[in-house]
Amino acid sequence: MANEYGKLPKADPDDLSPELRRRLDVWFDKAYTDDNLFLTLARKPEVLNQFLNWVTFIYTDASSLDPKMVELCRIRLAFRNQCVH
Repeated sequence: MANEYGKLPKADPDDLSPELRRRLDVWFDKAYTDDNLFLTLARKPEVLNQFLNWVTFIYTDASSLDPKMVELCRIRLAFRNQCVH
């Protein structure tokens, strides 16, 4: 566990397929050092895949969304959900 805030059961990193392990390494390198979200979703690999596809779309040039607007939405959602991060 990367931090003590995880509340849902997570997949064991040692049990991940080689592909999911590679994606987790990319997650650590390009996104977050916190594994809670990734490993929670990794319990259902298709759910994780859908989430990562959405994130890839939002945070690359594939989307026409303004990056500042995306960040503003993230901040608002975090505040409304009383996110501890």
